[in-house]
Parts: sequence; C-alpha cells; structure tokens
Amino acid sequence: MDTQSIKWLRWAFNCKLWKPTAAEWLQANRCIQGEEMQRIERFVFQSPAISAMVGRLLLRKSVQTVTHLENKSIHFLRTSEGRPYLKDVNDLDVNVSHHGDWVVLALERNHQVGIDVMSLNRPINISIEEYFHLMRRQFTLSEWEQIKSADNSLHEFYRFWCLKESYVKATGVGLNLDLQKISFKVKEKLSADCFVISTEMRLDGSVEASDWLFEEKLLDSNHCVAVCTNPSPSSLSVSAVGSSTAQPQENYDSLRTNHRKQQKSFTVIPTSDLLSLETINFNVGVDAWNNFNNKTFSSR
Repeated sequence: MDTQSIKWLRWAFNCKLWKPTAAEWLQANRCIQGEEMQRIERFVFQSPAISAMVGRLLLRKSVQTVTHLENKSIHFLRTSEGRPYLKDVNDLDVNVSHHGDWVVLALERNHQVGIDVMSLNRPINISIEEYFHLMRRQFTLSEWEQIKSADNSLHEFYRFWCLKESYVKATGVGLNLDLQKISFKVKEKLSADCFVISTEMRLDGSVEASDWLFEEKLLDSNHCVAVCTNPSPSSLSVSAVGSSTAQPQENYDSLRTNHRKQQKSFTVIPTSDLLSLETINFNVGVDAWNNFNNKTFSSR
C-alpha cells in the first residue's frame, strides 16, 4: 500500500465495550513506551486508565498504519504544554481525546489537527443553571445566545466546548489561550449521519479565521465530537504546534467541497487491531495487571 496516499484518519473506540482480561492488559502495556505505562498506572480509577491506554494504542496504531514504521521506531515526545507529538516524523500531526464511552483520534498529513469528544450527560451534583454560571466566562455573549436559544441548551453547550477544545488542541497553546478570544457561529444541527462543516470561527471578535475548518458530528445519541484542521498546505510545525503563520489558501466553499469529496467519517477500531502492535516494552510483569485490577471500578 502506498502510505503517501493516506492523507487523514478519523478513528473511534468504544471503551464501554472493552473489559480487559489480564492477558489483554499485559499485552497492551507491552505495546507502549515505559513512560506511557507509568502515566497510566497513576490513575486511581479503572475507566480513565482504560481510556488513556486506548488513546496511546490508537496513536501508535494510526502512525504505523500511515507510515508502516515498526512500533519500536515510533517515539512520542511532549511539548511544554503536554501535547504529544512524533519524534523524527515531520509530516504528520495526530491528536486524541476521550470522554464518556469514547476515545477518538484524528490524523492529518501536513496539516495541524485537534480533536475533542464530549459526553452529553447532565453535570453531577449541580444544576444546569449553576453549571452555566460557573462556565460563563468561557464563552462570548454571541455564543451564549446560541447556546441558550437551542432546543437543548446543555447539548449545545457541549458542542461549543468541543469546538473550542479542538482548536486549542490543534494549536497546542493549552491553557494560555483566553477562550473569549475565539467565538463560533453554528449554522446546522449536529447529526450522526455526516459531518457538519459549516461552522465558522472568529478570532478576537472580528476577523474570521477562514484558514481553519471544523468537522462536527454525533458519535452516538450521547456523544458529540469536533475536529479542527488547518487545511492550508504545510501548516504543520511538529514540535512547535501553534506557531504556524499559515495563511488561508482556499475559501470555505472550496474547503467544504473538498471535504465532501473525501467523504470523511469515523472508523470504529476493534480491540484486536490495537493489540496487534508489536511488543516494545519487555519489562511488563504481573504487577502491571495487579496495579490495574486493584484500581477502583467506576461507571462511565
């Protein structure tokens, strides 16, 4: 297969369907870097540990799928903001997110990419009104008007949060960005059948950021996802994502047309694919299973 022909990936994994056996958990640990394993061991609850493990496996499997590198040759580093990036692979950007039942991944060749997924569940131990008040400074007045006028304000809130997080993750700026500097205008309702790609973003309240494209959809009836990409050629700066000065190369109509031609959609990845990665961590013993098995079980 011509790996250069793979320009993008959109993957999803439903963690609710995976109850790791001892053999599976040990194999998963053998497929990731030692420091990745140590991060996962620090989780107190099983559910986030599973989500984190799936995220690491998806990252590695996606890169292997596109590059055909051996697993031992795939090395991830982190920026100062904690964003994972590939060492010695300069033309790929890949990002993961997990929340609720799902872990999702977006990969792009030569373009920056960020992804975020959110469960649409009601907040726990707080009313929706109190929750909105707590988060009031994270959205612009225009965004709050759209959120509160929607048929389901809470679901719309999560949609806008996904959009903001996807942009923050694509640029790699982390918590340094004032979220009120970015404002979204949505034009269509979300669907599970196809991506919505008509949403527009403005920076600093005035300039439309037409060099960014947002893909949105429902993964299922209880999860929404947003993918942010910079479609401008060579927008990617691997170890310093967020410093790109790329300018818009195409207008939104062209971007939407190209997106529809590609027919992008999420592929649900089975556990067997993730565990087919080659072993790179040979120091995994039964303690890794005991660490996981002794974590507190929590429902998603």
